[in-house]
Amino acid sequence: MIVKKLLRKKTYSPVAGMALFADTVALVYQENKTWITDELPVTGLVGWPNAIQSLIEKHQLKGADIRLVLGHGLYQSMLIDKPELPREEYPTALPFLVKELVNESPMELVADGFVAPLKDRLQAFSTQKKQIEPLEKACREAGCELMSVSAEEVVWGQLTAFERSQLVLHRRGKTNLQLSAFKHQVLCFQRQLRGFSVPLLAADDTPSQEKGLQLDGLALELQRSLDFLSAQLRDAPITQLLISCDDDDDDELAQALSQRLNVKVAPVTPSHPSLASNAVRVAYCTVIEPEHVGINFYSDALKPKFDLMTLPNIVMSWVAITVILAALAGWFSWQGYQQQQALASEQQRLQQKTGEVERAKAALAQHLPSQLKVDVANGLEQHLADKRAALEAIALHDSSLQVGYASMMQQLSAAASGDISVQHLRVKGPQLNLEGLARTPDAVPAWLQMFKQYPSLSDRRFKLMSLGRNKQNIVTFKLLAERSQPVAQAVTQGVGQ
Repeated sequence: MIVKKLLRKKTYSPVAGMALFADTVALVYQENKTWITDELPVTGLVGWPNAIQSLIEKHQLKGADIRLVLGHGLYQSMLIDKPELPREEYPTALPFLVKELVNESPMELVADGFVAPLKDRLQAFSTQKKQIEPLEKACREAGCELMSVSAEEVVWGQLTAFERSQLVLHRRGKTNLQLSAFKHQVLCFQRQLRGFSVPLLAADDTPSQEKGLQLDGLALELQRSLDFLSAQLRDAPITQLLISCDDDDDDELAQALSQRLNVKVAPVTPSHPSLASNAVRVAYCTVIEPEHVGINFYSDALKPKFDLMTLPNIVMSWVAITVILAALAGWFSWQGYQQQQALASEQQRLQQKTGEVERAKAALAQHLPSQLKVDVANGLEQHLADKRAALEAIALHDSSLQVGYASMMQQLSAAASGDISVQHLRVKGPQLNLEGLARTPDAVPAWLQMFKQYPSLSDRRFKLMSLGRNKQNIVTFKLLAERSQPVAQAVTQGVGQ
């Protein structure tokens, strides 16, 4: 259904790899950290779809992501001049760039490629479109999604070391030997070696001379390839030859070739014992190959297009929209009914509260005092306020106002100093402000020290003492009282001493 397709979310899916050959389809996938492998024989390319569906059903891989790889001979590879195009445009442009090198029409081809490590050219691969389309359909009908379709020579690089350049000698079944070179796991050289019998290591009853001749011939061909690559890969020469040949003992073959070559020779060591044959090793390589690495014949142009504007989809869309609108109309109608019920309930409560307010106002009116009582109460409050103000005024007169200032003036005269001349004196209750002249700045503090000897002066406090000079350069001073509050009496007098 269209709605289901639009709302479907992409979740994690297992990845399974399949290697497709003219006579075999090999399957590899991982389950609980164990690599599961299987192979089905086929008769020609027409048997691929049924084999794919059978393997998916047998291993219950419905919903898995499928990565396919075409075996040698099912595609064409070629080196062409590098086009000035971005990488994402290669699948569209390459069928037209290689049309002179293949027999098919560009419209019948799918192609991809990458920049070759040698001579900065483009390593291109192409195959027939009609060969890929049934594979996508088979995966889709089996409940899986096709992710990529690669080539055998390209994925072999996943069994090499990224940090070095290596040569891989491999053969599947009774086919010819294949020689592939990789620099940083990228294919940079490939060659087919013909004329060598299977197995390379002859039986025990074969004369040793015949065994040696075949290995010598193979070593000679390998050395020629190594010499060529040494001239091409000067910055990263080949340092090791890997062996992966069906129907041969790779360890024994590696030991025999290491005695005839000047590079290290080692067998390909699979990560799991089940990865024994080259068919499943190729499938394994496509599983572990990182995304967006190598090539992919399954371009966006081959992916199925979902035509949303079909008559069934349009009818289903209108039906879905009608159902949604009807559901919304019903929901809003129900919400409106609920709101009407709530409004009626609130209006009833409002009427009850309004009645209670009216009754409370009537009761309050019955308890309001008469105007005469209100006037009498206001008069009493004013009388109390006047009395309170009078008491506060009386409280401002301290005991010093009751006895006068005669004693303070006498003691201030007794404390006179020849270095001090008082010009202004201001008294407000316990506050005393003095202004005058001094012979020196030190004379003022010394004069204040003498106040401790006189009772009427010892309790006087000053919050500020300022010293300065007048135009005659005579020292002036000001002594201001510690606090300031309203008083009933003040005395200001100028005194010269």
